[in-house]
Parts: sequence; C-alpha cells; structure tokens
Amino acid sequence: MLLTFDIETLHTNDAAVIADMEKTISAPGQYKKQESIDEWLKENKASALKELVGKTSFDGLMGRIACISWAFDDNDIQSTRATDTEDEVIAAFYDAIDDAAQFKHPHGSSKFEVIFCGHNVAGFDLPFLKHRSIIHKIKPPQELQKAMNAKPWDGCIADTMLMWSSDSQKRASMDKLCEAFGIKGKEGFDGSMVNEEWVNGDRSKVIEYCKDDVRRTREIYKRITFSA
Repeated sequence: MLLTFDIETLHTNDAAVIADMEKTISAPGQYKKQESIDEWLKENKASALKELVGKTSFDGLMGRIACISWAFDDNDIQSTRATDTEDEVIAAFYDAIDDAAQFKHPHGSSKFEVIFCGHNVAGFDLPFLKHRSIIHKIKPPQELQKAMNAKPWDGCIADTMLMWSSDSQKRASMDKLCEAFGIKGKEGFDGSMVNEEWVNGDRSKVIEYCKDDVRRTREIYKRITFSA
C-alpha cells in the first residue's frame, strides 16, 4: 500500500523561545563603536529576529504542524481539519494509517505493508513528524515508526526527490519536476506563505495547498516509476 502524504508546518509562537532568540542577535563584528552597534540593531534587529523565528518551521523541536494531507494508493486525498490542534492533527493521521493498514480475513486480521511516499519525506516530513510525536507523547503506528527509523533508501520509504536523483547536485524541487513532467503546479501560493495564511488568513487555503502537494507528489511518483 502506497501512502502519499505531506505536512505543512508553522514557526514557533512560544514567547519564551522567541525572547531567547532575540538575545542571540548581535551586530556583525566590523561594528566596533557602541553607537554604530546601536544603529545596526535599530535598523536590523526586527528583521533578523523574524528570520530566526521563521526558520523554526523547519525544526521539529520548535516548529509546529498545521495540517497533514494523505492518500492511500489512488484513493481520494484526505486531510486534517482547520480547527484541529497539533496533537489532534497527529492523532487523526495515525488513526487513518491504523484503519487503512489492517484487513480482515477468515483467520483474523493482518496488516498491509505500507510505503510512505513524499517529496523530501526522508529529510523533512518523517523526522519532523517523529519529533512532534515525541513532544506530544503520541506513539506512531508500527508501520510509521519503521519508516521514521529507516534509511532513506529502505523499501518502506518512497522519497520522490531521491528517486529522481540520489546525487545531491542533481536533485530537483517538486516545482521543477512538475514543470518537466507537465504536471499542474502551484498557482500563486507556496510554503513561505503558509504561516501567515494559517495564523491570519484562510486556513482552508493552506489545507488545499497541502492536498495539492499530495496530488503532485503522487503523479511524480507514478511518472518516476513508469506506472502512469
């Protein structure tokens, strides 16, 4: 069973963490005079802090999961809800995996082998999800734990970025692969807009973007594996 999924993440909103980050900001070494240092901080501190906070959306220690979208094989794409808290998002995804992976037979029930598919899923989605699961004390399904602890080339992971090329110099973004394959790409919305839209805008727009990434990834997988 192929499970194609994608997560959308947010940066930290922890005031204490942000305050600690602010303390680390200092003027570049070439500024020696206190008045020059003060001037640099006045002009640049806010933007430097914004950049530091923004980077936490890539770090499962401080960032958060906004939503998860997924699809089993060629079935419809599902997603968590806009009103779900992070722990509810994670739990809903895990429940969906448990439900889909089991099948009943005359002698009881068994589980399908699950392949977790995503673009840069080995480098980002799986580790981020693992870290947030640890923090929230939510145990992942056995199949997912296996993928979280696997090597990127193990059979339980289908990372379309690595499937395209294992050479780090020749890896391609999802956008570039969609362009090359003639797959409908992103339309005026990208990952850099997720946090602002989720916090201050239309959360359904983020969810649809996440679901579209699942659709794109599934199509890329089929093209790479010559199954389309």
